[in-house]
Amino acid sequence: GVELDACQLGHLLDALPNGVAVLDVEGRVQYANDALAAIAQRARAEMPGQPLGEVLPGLGSEIDWGRAARNAIENGRTLRLARHAVDEALQVDCALVPVSLDDGARPLALLTVEDVSEEVRGEARLLRQAKTQAIANLGDSVAHEIRNPLNSIHMNVQLLREGIAKEPPDRDGLDRTAATVLREIKRLDRVVRDFVQYSRPPAIDLQPGSVNHVVRAALELLDAQIREKDLQVNADLQSARPVRMDRDRLQRAFYNVLLNAIQALPEGGQIVCRSRDEERRCLVEISDNGPGFDVADSANIFEVFYTTKRGGSGLGLPIANRILEEHGGRVAVASQPGRGATFAFFLPYEGPPAGQAGGPTAVPVVPGERES
Repeated sequence: GVELDACQLGHLLDALPNGVAVLDVEGRVQYANDALAAIAQRARAEMPGQPLGEVLPGLGSEIDWGRAARNAIENGRTLRLARHAVDEALQVDCALVPVSLDDGARPLALLTVEDVSEEVRGEARLLRQAKTQAIANLGDSVAHEIRNPLNSIHMNVQLLREGIAKEPPDRDGLDRTAATVLREIKRLDRVVRDFVQYSRPPAIDLQPGSVNHVVRAALELLDAQIREKDLQVNADLQSARPVRMDRDRLQRAFYNVLLNAIQALPEGGQIVCRSRDEERRCLVEISDNGPGFDVADSANIFEVFYTTKRGGSGLGLPIANRILEEHGGRVAVASQPGRGATFAFFLPYEGPPAGQAGGPTAVPVVPGERES
């Protein structure tokens, strides 16, 4: 700690623009400067001997200042405390620093209180602006994804009207046009359902389970598509430890990635599913020998509505990514054009930490690999 005599310390603290108090091991104020008195809206002379929680009631309900002061004094290091609200209009950052005076007095802790209200309000404004921009961008994307099939439906309905008016009607042509309309309606329905699931995912219900069973269940749901393209699927599922999971949600994540692989592969292509246990997490890999994608595409694959597939909703991979984040896990992707792609799912055995939340993110690791 810093060693000063009481007189030097007093002069130094009075000159500081931030609020400052000297606390004993019980969290009682031994000294306060004018700036702290202004923050507390109390007379400076009333503060000595008072518990800090009474001097600043807005902080006292959240922090045991006696314990905080003892921790600073006994550990001999600065303790920085997260910003707190003194009242509705005042936000402060606090730090405790151990100090010892050269007059032999007992150890004390120096508390600094910085008014960061303007900074907090500025951050709130930026956050509101970012949310507004995100909503606008999402609205543009939704409009684009819905407008395309609507335009197609409109044109094909016009063709139906013209075809019906002909004598005799072209039944084969009418059937083809009607089938196109039905496909576009199904596409619209898929976009809406996927968007609702992405924007308002159901609450997860974590229970111990086997990732191997979930991978196999996803493969079974896709068996018809796998057989239709005569794909070869190899499953090397070695994981033995249970993972806390929402089985239905995790199955959806694997399903989305497997469906992407199936759609990307030519007839006779190969998919390999692997699982293994690591020290603190389970690893599941889904690989294919399809066309892969380049770094430019990998930078966007988890973005909402981004797709390189005709008729794709652009929501399959963002949904898979969000599901992994809900489980406290992450996704890494490695791919090169012409050499296939591998999606690696890292799942902690115990599930997400309490209170974890967040939106989908993905940051590049090495060329050709992407981690979220």
